[in-house]
Amino acid sequence: ELDSSSHIRRRAERLAEAAEEAGITIGSNPVGFAGACLYLAACEEGQTLTQAEVADSADVSTTTLRSHRDALREDL
Repeated sequence: ELDSSSHIRRRAERLAEAAEEAGITIGSNPVGFAGACLYLAACEEGQTLTQAEVADSADVSTTTLRSHRDALREDL
């Protein structure tokens, strides 16, 4: 399990909800997208979580994580 604050987890949940409402999660691995939401939320708050740590925890590649992160940044 990753070490993240409840504030970061709530922000990740809001990102996931917004992504779902925007339709950018369609056809995506939900675990990978959730990992990207957590990673992006941590980055926004200045918490140090590496892509490798989050990808490993979500059991996805760092490439998948970056792809979902980029989609979040572009569409939200």
